[in-house]
Amino acid sequence: MQEFDTNIPIYIQIAEIIRNQIISGKLEPNQKLESVRTYADMYEVNPNTVQRALSDLELSGLVHSKRAVGKFVTDDSNLISSVRDKQIEIEIKVMLEKLYSQGYSKQEIYTSLKHLLKEDL
Repeated sequence: MQEFDTNIPIYIQIAEIIRNQIISGKLEPNQKLESVRTYADMYEVNPNTVQRALSDLELSGLVHSKRAVGKFVTDDSNLISSVRDKQIEIEIKVMLEKLYSQGYSKQEIYTSLKHLLKEDL
């Protein structure tokens, strides 16, 4: 069972899970998504919660509907790349803010990051 953060609406968390599956390539362009009911059963939530998550993804353009067929991942690889690029920037900024607040300098962070990137993670 999926553990959800009680401080963030569940539909936002579900949308983020699916969004991450899209930008990671786990869900491929034009791939048909699971049904609302399947996602609701999978996450043990109300179908309306899943529908709201999918509606948010449709508004972002990452998902589109085909009437009477279902919902599909966009085929717009440029959009997926753009969302992916924005996500890495957000994650790095969060990490940097935390490290700066702990007193690390840009040079210390750069040196450590360079070292870590040379390792096999």
